[in-house]
Amino acid sequence: MDRDRIPSRTLLFILSGVILIVILILLAFWTADVYRNAKEEELRTALESVVSERGEKGLFDLAGIPTESMNYGDVDLYLNGRGAWTFQEGERSDIAAYDKAKESTVQIISSSSLSDESQASGVIISEDGYIVTNLHVLESSDSCSVNFYDGTSSEAVLVGSDSLTDLAVIKTERTGLKPITFAEHEPVVGSRAIAIGNPYGYTWSMSAGVISGVGRSLFTSDGMIIPALIQTDNFINPGNSGGPLLDSRGDLIGLISSIYTTTGSAQGISFAIPSDTVEMVARAIISDGAVHRGMLDVTTVELNPQIVSYLDLPINEGLLVSQVIPSGEAEKAGIRGGREMAQYGDSMIYLGGDVIVEINGVPIRGYADYFSTLFGTERGDEIDVTVFRSGRRIVLKTNLVEQNEESMRWVIR
Repeated sequence: MDRDRIPSRTLLFILSGVILIVILILLAFWTADVYRNAKEEELRTALESVVSERGEKGLFDLAGIPTESMNYGDVDLYLNGRGAWTFQEGERSDIAAYDKAKESTVQIISSSSLSDESQASGVIISEDGYIVTNLHVLESSDSCSVNFYDGTSSEAVLVGSDSLTDLAVIKTERTGLKPITFAEHEPVVGSRAIAIGNPYGYTWSMSAGVISGVGRSLFTSDGMIIPALIQTDNFINPGNSGGPLLDSRGDLIGLISSIYTTTGSAQGISFAIPSDTVEMVARAIISDGAVHRGMLDVTTVELNPQIVSYLDLPINEGLLVSQVIPSGEAEKAGIRGGREMAQYGDSMIYLGGDVIVEINGVPIRGYADYFSTLFGTERGDEIDVTVFRSGRRIVLKTNLVEQNEESMRWVIR
């Protein structure tokens, strides 16, 4: 017998041992896999129970994972307790914009009346209680009641107002408020426009539309012109006045001001005061109690075909200077009024004076251009006034006086 040869019985024994070890290893893996699957199923059942009871957000909260900074696209991961992915893209944006601005929107009830018509809206612009709204919603009252989104109320007093823009700033003693975020871009026709307000007393209602026009001018009931307004197709009703007009990110692009209507209700054309104007006016009112906007101390009338024909003018657009305020800034600068008296509607005007055709290089075709050009000026500012006189254009430098109710009477319509 060969001593180096392993007996077949020993070889069989070794092979059987190896096979047994392999089987035991496979059995161990299988047992572990069965155990793991059982545990995973148990965990899955437990997680589904948590989601069913508390929602997906509750599951993250239970795990100690903060969800406040988690986003789904450009919006929070969770909207009103539901996953953002359960909404369409446009819905997610609108919901997020509403959620961002709702606490910065208030309901204003004038102290003079409790009717639906006296209920309007406002926008919080500072943590320490300053709120901006429309002047007309206060109904000549110096105080009002403010209702906040959290259900609380507070009294507020008038800080100041600007009749040209129909803006007013009120102040409540509440602190720790959430101010609105002002947009940093110019409104664009076709972009999203979201309005929040209290139409007919239905609090914190939202309407969505688009910006349908920019740079619009609107004549007020007393003959003044509000320039550079935003036009939207949002459905705006009584109670929306003074509320925010938002972009798709929930930032303020304008303050709802008025609607165009032939029936007394919304017809798809509404106007908002641009946010940069709101900010400028509010800042001036808070710091000084008023807006000291500049104006020329002359009486003027828009050129029309009748005046152009009568005076045989070679131009057909501009503002005819009827009179110059005696010893005023315009007179000192050399601007001339007319001498030939004529009846013009209910007013008497003087013909033959200068025709204002440009201010600081901006063409002045009528009152819309005039008020728009002077809108951002202040009393005392020096401006270049180009007038048409005796067939030629003359540039004169003059200082502006303050625009107020008295100086607005110099505008002849």
